[in-house]
Amino acid sequence: MTSRSRYRLLFAISCVLFIYSFLNHHKFPLHFDVLWPGQQQSSSSRRPPPQPPIEERQQVPLASLESSFFTWSDPDAPPLPKPPYKPDPEPSLPIPDPFPLLSDYPPPSRKFLLQNVPKQSWKGHSKKGEAPLLIGFTRNWPLLLQCVTSYIAAGWPPSSIYVVENTGTMFSNRLGRLTLQNPFYLNHTQLGMLGVNVIITPTLLTFAQLQNFYLWTALNRNWDYFFWSHQDLLVFSPPNDPSSTLYSNVLSVLQYLQSPAAPKWAHHFFAYDHLTLVNLHAVLSVGGWDTHIPFYSTDCDMYTRLMWAGFWQGETPDVGLIFDVKTPVDDVGALLALPGTIPSFNGTVYEDVVEMGETMQEVKYNHGSDNSGRNTWQLRQRGGGDEPFYRDPVGFETGTQMMIDLGRRVFAEKWGHRGCDIALMEGIRGEDAWRLERDWEEEDGGEEDSW
Repeated sequence: MTSRSRYRLLFAISCVLFIYSFLNHHKFPLHFDVLWPGQQQSSSSRRPPPQPPIEERQQVPLASLESSFFTWSDPDAPPLPKPPYKPDPEPSLPIPDPFPLLSDYPPPSRKFLLQNVPKQSWKGHSKKGEAPLLIGFTRNWPLLLQCVTSYIAAGWPPSSIYVVENTGTMFSNRLGRLTLQNPFYLNHTQLGMLGVNVIITPTLLTFAQLQNFYLWTALNRNWDYFFWSHQDLLVFSPPNDPSSTLYSNVLSVLQYLQSPAAPKWAHHFFAYDHLTLVNLHAVLSVGGWDTHIPFYSTDCDMYTRLMWAGFWQGETPDVGLIFDVKTPVDDVGALLALPGTIPSFNGTVYEDVVEMGETMQEVKYNHGSDNSGRNTWQLRQRGGGDEPFYRDPVGFETGTQMMIDLGRRVFAEKWGHRGCDIALMEGIRGEDAWRLERDWEEEDGGEEDSW
């Protein structure tokens, strides 16, 4: 046999083996029943039986999910009974329209709405030299609208106010698909009537994530500095100084901090962080906010890391009056001194709006020494059950509280200590994160005591 013949034989054998291996691997049948036109399929045919309609087929992925992820469940166990329902939550009173004038048709003009707002501090104001104010919103539209309106009344240009809608409802509010009784309702149209901007987060963010979103927004808009505020505030310009506004006073602080005489700084506080001025690049230099710590104690982590990095973070409390409140005034239009509106709270009329604000703050903190009622405003609305992205309000709050507890445990594990006094520990530095042994012991049974 010649060499060429041998090569041909080997090639033929290789082809046969390859075809056999391919067919066997894919389990293709080696014989087929051929049906000629008009011929009935035999009972021995290998064709699969007809499938039921798709809506009647079993959801196949469920079994594999149970076996892969829910290992505590026995796949052969009978169906489990449905747990009983919890008691129905206590009903809450409907939320009234906080600013009825904005709901009029035809709507009032912006010139009418802002007719009594001090504008002397707006002179020379431009987008390039603006002092942007970011106000994050997740729940309770009346409180947000009150906060925004009070900033405008205190001299802040509406075009420099940015409400950051952090509801996780996508475009539902922008398209008008949520209603006033929904905790996540926000009225884009009415904010636009006041001249205020709205930025929508891509999804629901925790507090730490929201802070990093502020940094991201500032980067994209070329802001080296910006302010951010809580939404549960009522602010006023200094009552005994008609020549200044809250806005002009915080601008003066910003101008000083931009001067060569200022120390190396990262944040500047006005009534702690109820209103905060941020130096963007200083915060970025230490890596931004730690999103493993979603809510409370994430501020302890952030501000302390900046302190260890050598940044000064001071406070100027006398730029105006900043009240921490949990309820809105009866008509938010009264904050703008609009004709026909009367400053009142819970039906009580006040001649002095500052006195009204003081009373509202006292109401928020009039619940003992543990501050347990500070954030009850977040559960004020209970409606919207048939609207897009509905979340049970009580369940949403329960989940948030669980994340708060987890975040505190992460903070403690990160620094080996429970409590915000880590700055008092000798020799600790930012690079010690996650490297320190715990300075506490677990309680009996492995349960850890409270923060």
